[in-house]
Amino acid sequence: MIRRSQRKTRKGEEGAALVEMAFVLPVLFLLIFGALEFGMVFKERLTIASAASSAGRTGATMGTREAADIRILEALEAGLYDQVDASVIVRVEIFRANTVTGAKTGDVNSYDYKPLDPVCRWTPCPDPAVGGWGYGGTWIPSVRDTTLDPGGGGLDVLGVEVTYHHTPVTNILTYLDRDFAERALVRLEPDTFGTGGP
Repeated sequence: MIRRSQRKTRKGEEGAALVEMAFVLPVLFLLIFGALEFGMVFKERLTIASAASSAGRTGATMGTREAADIRILEALEAGLYDQVDASVIVRVEIFRANTVTGAKTGDVNSYDYKPLDPVCRWTPCPDPAVGGWGYGGTWIPSVRDTTLDPGGGGLDVLGVEVTYHHTPVTNILTYLDRDFAERALVRLEPDTFGTGGP
């Protein structure tokens, strides 16, 4: 008699454990895949933000040179280090930022990324070495202010904004299937330091 009641108790405990597992397992999977998804978003964000900063620093040193925009875009590509699939880049904007707020002014050059184009991976192509080249807007390098005023003013603030699309690895967090943007702001380096500078 005692053995029969012990068997019933064990079967009841096993059934209760299965029910508990049925409740806990979906939550556990959600936590695991959610952590994975947020980790991927964070990795993309850090890599693209770092690449945008590198591109901005390149732009700061290029100043008014004709090839400034293509060098900025090449620095961005190099900064991705193959850590982010290049196809996630939607658009890159090189713009003159407000010196106080960092907001975009009306001077914006916009470039779409075409990684499979054998001639130039950017549309429009800002590479002077390629035929049919041109800038993607009105803020051409020759009008950028790289003159340091005596009072410490002048010098445009260059912004690089990278818009990219995150496609979720899992379909659990579908609200992450959207565009994100990372931005870097850098003051242009002066071509001369006051009057009579190098």
